[in-house]
Amino acid sequence: MKRLKENMLKEKEEGRKKGKLKIKKGKEMKEMTVLQKTGLAYYDAHHPHHNRPLWKNFLKLVRKKKPDVFVFGGDNMNFDAIDHWMKEKKRERKMEGKRILAEYTEFKKDMLDPLEKALPKDCRKIWLNGNHEDWVELAIDKERGGEGYWEIENNLHLKERGWEVYKYGEYAKVGKVYFIHGQYTNQAHAKKTVNVYEKNVVYGHVHSPQTYAKITPVENEPHTGMSLPCGCEMNPDFMRNRPHSWVNGFLVFYFTKKIFSLFPVISIFDGKFIAPSGKRY
Repeated sequence: MKRLKENMLKEKEEGRKKGKLKIKKGKEMKEMTVLQKTGLAYYDAHHPHHNRPLWKNFLKLVRKKKPDVFVFGGDNMNFDAIDHWMKEKKRERKMEGKRILAEYTEFKKDMLDPLEKALPKDCRKIWLNGNHEDWVELAIDKERGGEGYWEIENNLHLKERGWEVYKYGEYAKVGKVYFIHGQYTNQAHAKKTVNVYEKNVVYGHVHSPQTYAKITPVENEPHTGMSLPCGCEMNPDFMRNRPHSWVNGFLVFYFTKKIFSLFPVISIFDGKFIAPSGKRY
């Protein structure tokens, strides 16, 4: 009887230990799942000149991925109504009928509202102002009557909608990577960006992908610069059929506290693409 009781206690103890081990494994797996996060970045949409089929398919990916972080990388709107290049080139007929407040309304309907509906409620939403968003401030400087009416925040109410907003030239840090709109357009712009920032930087502005990496002699610290493809049309009216190196696409990225992996996605035909998971959109 005594031996039977001892065996029962032993089996109970072993079972308890096994149960603990299972719980620990499950907890570790849960922690690993929580620590790894997913992000999406979409640059240079230039609404209303955005690639509509690409945007439609991209929203399907957003709903599928349920990202933890989303980066709207700047030049999200083109701002045709205050295009100073058109004025300087005396092409003002192209600006007839353009109204900046109407552009805000259309952008919300076509892009911002559908995007926010697709994103998880707890997603970190990052808005970078590009050089085109900066045109608004330049326009107000010239036409003071627009002050209080034309500003992005007064029309899109981004902060109220939960967006982190960064001025043109500022950066948003996600893990070990810094997201900026982009400044340089020389042939080796990725190299220039890395040499200036001395950080891991993702940017747009040039509408085509390029990568440069530099390993520092101190602790072999890597610095990488990556420019992203764009989300706009390949031949908008303002390009007037000029040759260029633009490419459509966006960025998928995964990260933990110590790891950051970038997967640029290129769309060659009709806004269609294959995601890193292998799923077609």
